[in-house]
Amino acid sequence: MHKSGFINKRFKRAFLCILFIPGILLAQVRPVQETLLSVQSSFERGELDVRSAALQQLELLERPVSNTHAINKCLTPATMFLHQHRDELDSDILAKAQSLGLVESQNSTMAEESYISPSGKFEIIYQTSGPDSVSITDDDGNGVPDYIDHVAEAADSSYRHEVLTIGFTDPIPPGQTYKVRVEDDLSGGAYGLTNTSSTSPGGTFIVIESNFDGFPENTHPDGDQIGAIYVTMAHEFKHAIQYAQNNWSSPSGAFNWSEMDATLMEEVVYDDVNDYYNYIKNGINSDNPNSSSIFFSPGSGTPGAYWHVSWMIYYYEKFGSTVWHEVWQEIESENNLSIDDALRRILPAQEEDFSESFVQNHLWHLASGSRTGTDSYGFREKEEYPNSNLEATFNSVPESSVNLNSVSRMAARYYEVIPSPGDMGTIEVAVDFDTTQVGVGLLFYHKDGRMTDLIATGENKAQLFVPSQVNWADIDRLGLVIANYSNALTTRDLSIQFGKTGQVVDIRDPEYGDIPEQIAVFQNYPNPFNPSTKISFELPQSAFVNLEVFDIMGRKVQTLANETLNPRSRPYEYTFNAEGLSSGMYIYRLRIDGEVFTKKMMYIK
Repeated sequence: MHKSGFINKRFKRAFLCILFIPGILLAQVRPVQETLLSVQSSFERGELDVRSAALQQLELLERPVSNTHAINKCLTPATMFLHQHRDELDSDILAKAQSLGLVESQNSTMAEESYISPSGKFEIIYQTSGPDSVSITDDDGNGVPDYIDHVAEAADSSYRHEVLTIGFTDPIPPGQTYKVRVEDDLSGGAYGLTNTSSTSPGGTFIVIESNFDGFPENTHPDGDQIGAIYVTMAHEFKHAIQYAQNNWSSPSGAFNWSEMDATLMEEVVYDDVNDYYNYIKNGINSDNPNSSSIFFSPGSGTPGAYWHVSWMIYYYEKFGSTVWHEVWQEIESENNLSIDDALRRILPAQEEDFSESFVQNHLWHLASGSRTGTDSYGFREKEEYPNSNLEATFNSVPESSVNLNSVSRMAARYYEVIPSPGDMGTIEVAVDFDTTQVGVGLLFYHKDGRMTDLIATGENKAQLFVPSQVNWADIDRLGLVIANYSNALTTRDLSIQFGKTGQVVDIRDPEYGDIPEQIAVFQNYPNPFNPSTKISFELPQSAFVNLEVFDIMGRKVQTLANETLNPRSRPYEYTFNAEGLSSGMYIYRLRIDGEVFTKKMMYIK
């Protein structure tokens, strides 16, 4: 197939990611397309009608590519909009879109060759002369260009991983071969594309770049070109699977979710390529996050196409690839299901709640780059990931409430507290909000090198109180995530309180109703006793508690408690059994965060 048969050559160099009418998806963009997305956002807010939104996007795409107008580098948002609303658009709008080359053609004017992959599942169609030709280097002497060998190997490997190992729906009908075309002139824009066709087995075929000259670096040991071939096939074959499972129906088939999902397969199938580093940070060797990634802006809600692939990697690394097989089974049975809603359905079987996993997902993002620590907590490749942006770093525990305003849907905000030497006592956090929903994640960087987390979620109440059993003096720093796990409602009117010795949190969380206002130590009951008695006390806040019993000579008889306890509405109660001891007077001493309480009790046989 001659390349002009696919798309007008004038525009082909400008396209990174295209969904052709009636349905072509060109994958793996580089820069984010804020302007196209802003037009679509205006449409979603009702500020533009469908015709005006379509025209504005097409006009943007007609601008010449330059330093000031680089919008043409990804066409997916605009073409997907046209695909979704084509029945609502006038013929002149569709004609304008067609004039930009957004039509499918498979008429070739060049001589083509083909090669069946070793598995027999794929037919690789290529040229060895003309503008779409591949290098004819054939070092293994099998009569097929080495480049085509790599494409075939990548196609077979992607099939084995995605269909045979993970169990995704097979997009290749039994007894047929899936077509993969190799073309040039995509280097100015695209790694590859997945195209719909009524004549192709399974309804789709893949196009992959013929040389990958000038593409971003990756980490494959055999070089950038081979790495790019491998991840492109893994990516595009997942698009073919998506089409087979739900015909690219929204919301899971929309641009953001579908590209996150396909980019995930790059890491699953070819872990050593890491081309996705170019989307989560500013270049393969950079420490700085890409401005569209979760690391740069956790406050911009997921999904977010290639730049949010790390959100999906979290679930893959924590639960394994089967979690995504189960998600897509749900979507295949119910096409209008979003990926996050499918996760909400299947995670309980993993003994996990989506809201809590969402918070931990963001804690993993926080614990990356320079904040990896020395513990294994977080992403497997967290040391290669960029530093996450923080809303604020506090160099001592804040003494007053910190206002957050709001957290958008499926988003979070990150903070860090570095306790000062004077910050003592047990760590407590209370978050006030507008009764919608909020998730709180605490990441403790212990002085002994361990990293542990504490996660709490709540909704339909005005406050979420999170007591811990960790002391400020025992950590180097505290990472804090305030998350909104809803895909429908923004969380508003947020503020945070921190508790420490001498600074009591104002607890209004109904789960902790009737919390006492001060420490209370009660007389043991019964008293006198034989042979056992109960010692009880109340806590207004989290505290380290040491409860010991001594005889009248001051010798320690027994330790009943030596742990951090959280506040609660009912008293704590410990039983002292004096069996085997002499009758007489005993003393119990209670140490609570530096305060000491003592009382006497009588044992009578």
